[in-house]
Amino acid sequence: METNQGDETVLTTEVEVHPTSLHDEPSAIPGSIEEDKELLKYLEEEFSKRQARLLKAQTTLNEQQSILQQAETRQETAHRLYTLSKNMMDQIKREGQLKSSQSGPRDESSRHGRSLSSMDQSRQALVDRTITTLKDAISELQAATSDLTIARRNVVTADAFLRYSHRSLRAVGYIKGFTKGFIDDEYSATLPTPQLPESVWRMIFAYVVAEDSLLPLEPRDRHQEWSFRCAPLALSHVSKEWRRITTSTPTLWVNVQVVFTTERRLRSALFHRLVGLATGAPLNIIITLTTDISNVVNQLTNAFTEDHRVHTIACQVSDDAAPSLRSLLDIIPATQNLYLRGLSIDAGPASNTVKLPTKHVMSATNISIYNVLLERQPPFFLVPPPPWHLHTLRIDLVSLFRIDIGGTAPSLRRITITHPPTYNQIPPWYENAVGPNVENVATTELIVHPMSRAHLLPLVRYISRLKQVKRMEICGGSVQPIIGTMKDNIESGQLVWLPALSELVISDYEQHGTELGLYIAKRLTTAQEGLKAETQSIQPLTKFTMNRCPNISADIVGLIEQHCKAGQELTKRTGADSEVVPPQSA
Repeated sequence: METNQGDETVLTTEVEVHPTSLHDEPSAIPGSIEEDKELLKYLEEEFSKRQARLLKAQTTLNEQQSILQQAETRQETAHRLYTLSKNMMDQIKREGQLKSSQSGPRDESSRHGRSLSSMDQSRQALVDRTITTLKDAISELQAATSDLTIARRNVVTADAFLRYSHRSLRAVGYIKGFTKGFIDDEYSATLPTPQLPESVWRMIFAYVVAEDSLLPLEPRDRHQEWSFRCAPLALSHVSKEWRRITTSTPTLWVNVQVVFTTERRLRSALFHRLVGLATGAPLNIIITLTTDISNVVNQLTNAFTEDHRVHTIACQVSDDAAPSLRSLLDIIPATQNLYLRGLSIDAGPASNTVKLPTKHVMSATNISIYNVLLERQPPFFLVPPPPWHLHTLRIDLVSLFRIDIGGTAPSLRRITITHPPTYNQIPPWYENAVGPNVENVATTELIVHPMSRAHLLPLVRYISRLKQVKRMEICGGSVQPIIGTMKDNIESGQLVWLPALSELVISDYEQHGTELGLYIAKRLTTAQEGLKAETQSIQPLTKFTMNRCPNISADIVGLIEQHCKAGQELTKRTGADSEVVPPQSA
């Protein structure tokens, strides 16, 4: 619309205002949930019906099995009766009782004739009864056999119906459980988020993300994928408030998964983001490699800064991916705890020696090794030139023969030897392996887990070469073979194994303890003889502990304690001339 005001033309616009015609539509989800609850009631009723049907099917099967037992008993009785009747008939035939006593004419007026006639009548009556019994036995056997066949079919039918009832109940139970879970989840989604303090939410989230520190599970076959998750990432996608809380809590992001397999590829941008969110908190780097990662390592170089600290590095790697592991570890800050696990994936035909980065081995105080790269010939040099600060080593027996820790780890105090994994074929070098520089291993504490019979000989061969072990703990099935061979060694007069051993702990020992007591007594005697000869090449046992050993008698335990006390006195009198009198052995 145009209006003239003097020489100016003014344009004006008329706006027609309409009232608001829209309104918020209520959600139809609550009503739908109530309708679905009716479905749940129906499923619960069907589930109860199928439970009753299953109980009835079980009762029917029990009844048919009882009838089958009766039919089997009847058939066995009929068969015995038939056998008895047939044997009697055969005996009658053999004795010729089917024929009359005289083939010619007989004088019935004479006593002899009347006697023969009476005998013939008795014989005929016996034959008639036997034939009748045999016919009845045959009929009964046929009827019993027919009933047994029918009873067996009935049992098979009842068993098939019971199995069907089981499957039907499981199917309805699965549908009911799935429906209930769906309804519960949808109903929970309609509820408002509870108003809790941020500190409480952080505690809840910490419980949720705890499993992220575990290594992903290896798939059972090549068609499955590695199962792992990033829980804080999922939590951050629930709501804006949860995203704010999770992204402002570095401790929730400390478990960083690095998965690079044929099924999954590492996303460098996501890796940078996750590491950045955890800045200021000690990281746990969980690495899974089954293929070479060298081509993407350079994309991760700038992910870590000087502010990042690493608490634990857990690696599981296949043999052909091991060379690229070092490239990846080179960019990760030094750690105190290192876990290395070899995977059971088939290795490539060629393998090169791999050494872990020096900074990790030098800084780590706890190292665990399991199933390390068994396709290579030993030794597998895990450590750099000494010294390094390893304090605790946990390793399976086969992998123990692959590393050289003799003289390279002066701070090593504890070695825990675990049972090796199950191999389709034990490596050929393992049978005669002795381990590199075992005499120079500095550990003073040795823990041995239960071992199968195939690994006992290499285990004893390794233990026999240790020189500085003062405390040894043996568990389960390893106790008897180790103690037995140590007793034989000390009785043979040869160089005594574990000369510095003074404390022994055994657990889950099932024997009576005779050889154990003899070993401790002989060790004390040998130590006394060495003291008397001013050589004292071994230490006596001064402390003994047993856990869950119910079969050891109180007398043997008492004698062991007396020998340990005598060993304590002997160590106190190392420079004295007098000799400690040993207790009387059993």
